[in-house]
Amino acid sequence: MSHFAEYRPGRHGTRDATLVVRPALPRDVDGIARVARTRGGQRAGLEDRLTAWVRDDERVVVVACHATEPDGGVGHEPDGQPDDEVVGWSSASRIAGHEDAPDGWYVSSLTVDPAWRRRGAGDGLLAAVIAATADRSPLLRSIVNATNRPSLDLHAAHAFVEEARGSSFAGITFRGGEGVLLRRGTLRA
Repeated sequence: MSHFAEYRPGRHGTRDATLVVRPALPRDVDGIARVARTRGGQRAGLEDRLTAWVRDDERVVVVACHATEPDGGVGHEPDGQPDDEVVGWSSASRIAGHEDAPDGWYVSSLTVDPAWRRRGAGDGLLAAVIAATADRSPLLRSIVNATNRPSLDLHAAHAFVEEARGSSFAGITFRGGEGVLLRRGTLRA
């Protein structure tokens, strides 16, 4: 079973008007973990790692949420925060010190709950990560499994171009044996 969306380039969903993409909050960790587990293979301690990432000012973590009120409105938690359900998430951080990948900012963990795919969540998440890292670096990279064609198309729609292919990047290996290193922005001379 593939953990990636089925590749259907001619089929586009309808953007869900109830979706909101925003920076992740500590209260989102359980929802992020639930979505992350839809990819399989999550190690013990996921919630602890996610909590640290959400609180880390040197990392970007964003979530796609939808209103959970039955009438489509947004209710509020007792702390005054919107009552919404996490249906996707992504992050970005600086990666350095790998022989098989250049140092710099990288998109990671771009994941949408399978029940919420083709509703604009992935597009919104990637756009939010790009916006949140723009003042940190003119260059943003992403590492994608070569068999994940929906993700490759999504990245291309956001001006990412292929930089390299390989069996590993930044210590990441791939089902199917090949990954794609993508780049958005220009290399400085």
